[in-house]
Amino acid sequence: MALKSEHREPVGIVVHDHGNGPEPCFRGDYAEKAAHDCSRGRGHGWGRGWTQWPVRVLLGALTLSVVVASGAAGIERYLSRKYMSPQAPLTQASITSADKAGWMSQGRELPDYAPPVVLTFHDVNKNSKSPYVLTPKAFDAQLTALEKAGYRTLSAKQFTNYMNGGPVPRRSVLLTFDDGTDGLWKYADRILAKHRMHGTIFLITGSMDKHRPYYLTWREIERMHRSGRWDFQSHTRAMHSVKPVDATGNTGAPLVNRLWLKDEGRRENAAEYRARVLHDLVGSVDDIVRHGMPTPSMFAVPFSDGPGQQDADSTDSQARHLLKELFPLVMTDHSSVPLTPSRRSASTGLVQRVEVYARTTPDRMLEDVGRNVQVPARAHRPLFEPENWGGRQTTRTSFDVFLGKAPSTAQTPLYAKADYRPNSSVDWTDYSATALLGSLGNGTNQAALGVRTNSKEPMTVVITRNRATLLANGYKVASQPLDPKSEHTVTVRVGRDTTTAYVDGQVKLSHVSNRPSDQLSGGITIRSGINKAGDQWPVFRSLDIAPLEDASRRG
Repeated sequence: MALKSEHREPVGIVVHDHGNGPEPCFRGDYAEKAAHDCSRGRGHGWGRGWTQWPVRVLLGALTLSVVVASGAAGIERYLSRKYMSPQAPLTQASITSADKAGWMSQGRELPDYAPPVVLTFHDVNKNSKSPYVLTPKAFDAQLTALEKAGYRTLSAKQFTNYMNGGPVPRRSVLLTFDDGTDGLWKYADRILAKHRMHGTIFLITGSMDKHRPYYLTWREIERMHRSGRWDFQSHTRAMHSVKPVDATGNTGAPLVNRLWLKDEGRRENAAEYRARVLHDLVGSVDDIVRHGMPTPSMFAVPFSDGPGQQDADSTDSQARHLLKELFPLVMTDHSSVPLTPSRRSASTGLVQRVEVYARTTPDRMLEDVGRNVQVPARAHRPLFEPENWGGRQTTRTSFDVFLGKAPSTAQTPLYAKADYRPNSSVDWTDYSATALLGSLGNGTNQAALGVRTNSKEPMTVVITRNRATLLANGYKVASQPLDPKSEHTVTVRVGRDTTTAYVDGQVKLSHVSNRPSDQLSGGITIRSGINKAGDQWPVFRSLDIAPLEDASRRG
């Protein structure tokens, strides 16, 4: 069977699909069209010819950017979920109109302009049994009380400006928070924003991003910093703990103790202690700066309200010297000499704070703050303000012992002491105090009026029935006999460096200190003593405190 011959198109004709189905084309026309397409960049189709590689690279780059953006967004979502806790809804305390009126009343008794008071908080959280943790409602109530009493809050920069010699601010507080707990982001931040207040957090920088969800993360910290509501200072990098300090296993805070080197069977020497502590402190500063925040100017002593921490407050301790190398201001909740913010504490670089606990009511907090506000050296009837007398040594009796109202029994102590507004008189100078002392008996009892209380050189005038003695820091510097009688009037004038006492307007005792005047400011102390149980206690019949006349003119 003969094969059927294959049908072929004429040589000059081709079949080509131009987009409308197959159709014959003359080869000459096709060649011309193809050349025309190539000249327009199409070749035999889109992306072919000499432009195909730039187009493919562009498309690839676009695809890659979409993939990268999608991946980056995914990573960001993952990191946000891991390092950004969701903030809780704003919590509001139930506050009555009577509460608000009471808080406003407490504020009216204080000066409008005075050095700020520093408050210590630790954490704000729900369902905690810790005595240091406030609930969100309690924290809201605390801030409301401060607001109604007329307090404003300061930033770290504003506070250090005053401590560096700047003007006295309006009635204010510095809110500080130790450790850097996540509750400050989750709960406290929105409450702070509600009251338009400012907070300062002392971070244990080595714990951030760790031990979740207890501590803050650096992402949360950076967000808080950008809000303008928060400042961040140092609480060490990794010294908020206790470590062995001897071979028997006793422990102590690493900041103020030389640690036990177990492998070497000895304690650190001075050089090793210094190197370790400085490495930690410098590291904490670097951590904060590396995350875009200003260099810390303040430091809070770890465990500053616990036993054995007084060494960090001591002016001659190695820890104190190391802290002064890096931080102009050191905060503590416990100090042998409580110096709240003042010109005096600015000169030492050490500031005592007022701690707020879970049990602290708003009223109690305002009372504590009020007792630490610096007030003028003026009080006409301080003996009728028993609530303002602190530093008492009146075991088993009350303030009435100074007024001759306390019964004398075999259990009554032989000595009593009280300081007038000890935390509020830190800056007192150029003032006078006059006391009328009675019931001095036959010389078996004595009364004393002290000035410059809590200064580096407190002064005391001791009065018996027949003698006056002036003590400087407990040492006798002058003494004069008196006309024997049961009642004497004592006036003490306190200048910058000179203390002068007059007894009954005639006998004069004086002392000039060689210490710097910024170490000599301080307030008033009264003392009473008897030689044996059953003796008559001396009586403070009156006491008056007033500025010196020349100080008033300078005022």
